[in-house]
Amino acid sequence: MTSGSTYNWNDKTILIVEDDPSSIMLLDIILSTTNATLLFAGTGADALRYIKDNQSINIVLMDIRLPDINGIEITKQIKAVRPNITIIAQTACAFVDDMERCLNAGCTGFFTKPITASELLETINCFFEPEVKKCVQTKSILL
Repeated sequence: MTSGSTYNWNDKTILIVEDDPSSIMLLDIILSTTNATLLFAGTGADALRYIKDNQSINIVLMDIRLPDINGIEITKQIKAVRPNITIIAQTACAFVDDMERCLNAGCTGFFTKPITASELLETINCFFEPEVKKCVQTKSILL
């Protein structure tokens, strides 16, 4: 497993859009060692507010099943405000049509849960350092 301490993203901000407490805790544990600034939104409406108010957000980790607006719809709204932001969908549903809907909505990547630390960190690093496209993805899709 790749350690988060391998990555130093002290100049990066990651917005985690997730409503499940155990998933939030897991993502926080994995990403806290990278020195990135982590922001958390429990609803799609909160995520959109963060995007509008904080231009320093580099990547959004988007849960697809949210309590108010689903992640696919909120992705479209975020892309309307910030078309070039990287959004990585994460879902427990592994249906092909879910992946296609996420990517068509504007997601740049797609993960099925459970997410492993090494997969998550390597994927995010590919977006932060695109010249290092040596990512081995087993449960995620990158565009």
